[in-house]
Amino acid sequence: MPRKFFFFLSFIEGAAVMIAELIGAKMLSPQFGSSLYVWATVMAITLGGLACGYFVGGVISSKKRSPLVLYTILLIGSAFIILMPFLSKSIIYIFGNYSLIPSIIFCTFVFLFPPVFMMGMVSPVIVSLCTRNVEEAGRVSGSVYAISTAGGIIATFLTGFFIIPTFGLTLPCIITGISLGIIPLFLLIKKFKTGVAIWTLVVAWGLYKFFSPELQPGIPVPYNEEGMMGQVMVVDYPIADSAGNFKGFNRTLYVNRMTQAQLNETDSAARYFGYVDLLASSLSGETGKKVLICGMGGGGLANRLHDAGFSVDVCEIDPRISFVAKEYFKLNPGINVILDDARHFIKNSKTLYDIIVLDVFKGEEIPSHCFTKEAFDEMTTHLESSGMLIINSNGYIDDEKGLGNRSIAMTLSAAGYDWKILPTESNSEDWRNLEFFAVPPGSSRPQRKVRMEDVYIEKLPDGIVLTDDRPILDIINIPAYKAWRKLSIDYFTAEMARGRYFPLFK
Repeated sequence: MPRKFFFFLSFIEGAAVMIAELIGAKMLSPQFGSSLYVWATVMAITLGGLACGYFVGGVISSKKRSPLVLYTILLIGSAFIILMPFLSKSIIYIFGNYSLIPSIIFCTFVFLFPPVFMMGMVSPVIVSLCTRNVEEAGRVSGSVYAISTAGGIIATFLTGFFIIPTFGLTLPCIITGISLGIIPLFLLIKKFKTGVAIWTLVVAWGLYKFFSPELQPGIPVPYNEEGMMGQVMVVDYPIADSAGNFKGFNRTLYVNRMTQAQLNETDSAARYFGYVDLLASSLSGETGKKVLICGMGGGGLANRLHDAGFSVDVCEIDPRISFVAKEYFKLNPGINVILDDARHFIKNSKTLYDIIVLDVFKGEEIPSHCFTKEAFDEMTTHLESSGMLIINSNGYIDDEKGLGNRSIAMTLSAAGYDWKILPTESNSEDWRNLEFFAVPPGSSRPQRKVRMEDVYIEKLPDGIVLTDDRPILDIINIPAYKAWRKLSIDYFTAEMARGRYFPLFK
């Protein structure tokens, strides 16, 4: 075969590696989230698999220079990619509710290491096949790894921006595996009939499993879509009266299986989450002011403020959330929705706001770049002279789990803000939120008045000033993320025990 043919195989192999890595990370998201420790595990195992593959491929290529070796490696690797979605679901369901970090490492290793290990073997074998003398070894190896990397770059953009949002996770794995193995299949069909038959059975089984109906959750799931921002799922929990008669639904929005919003159809007092009512009541009497809410969720806070007479803009980075809020959570059509990153929008906006609300959760995570001193400085310049910044965060304030919130408070102080923190409840840190009320430097606005029933936090013992040069909120929030993620895993494990099956991914 000419070199161009092997370079073409190298290109496909590079694309397959990145598709496997990106899709592998998204397969973990519904169970484990997509925070730093998940991505660190995926990257470490991908690099570890490639490194082992490079070494073994180098040993093999030094002993036997045969295209049949390359075709066999590609065929086996393609079969592992086809099996990824089915193997990952099985291993996560069996081992996903054990200790969090070991579970992530073990599950990722089982379904991601084999395909990237096989892909790692490809480049050394191709270099050996294409090298005719010592003088051209460097040029050939450079060309092979450059072409492989180019395939990975193109696949990364296509997978992130088009393939996953359009087709989910399972079908792209099957198509990638077939694309990787179809040429070796025809080249090996006469030589290794047994191996070809096994690969064909794997493809047929994968397609059968993909098109077979999954177990039904037992309760309505009107929306369930995958994307690079994670899994977005809407679940309708039925509500019955004391006699067991159906009254309506409590509609819940999940991102990576973390609760983001609710819409209770039967109880107006519990229509939205408690923090929505707390923030709306905190701003009562300020009718007509212009509010920017960063992070939409189900749009509950936006609806409450709009109904109270505020002019409301909402900035949301994920278009699926905007669609879900309008389609399933009755977002008022008079609310202006901007699809953008919160900090990017604030930095480039020409509008001054009376109130900016940061409610930027993605699952259990809050984005580090929105909580640095520089970010708070930018928000100051986009607030009116009597403006206020409100931050909705998780409920932890003590010990290592609370270091993130203590650091947000410290960073607000470094940016000149006068702040108070109001917990949504004073009992369990696991089940509450913290609401930061922060007045920027030079503001003519008085700090929020303390009511007798309000229990504020106004002084914190320690924290870290977060800056753009040191955006470590994701790192110091890991204990808090682990705690919230454990609550999610326990909940969905209990739901499985009750017979309520929720698909991990599409």
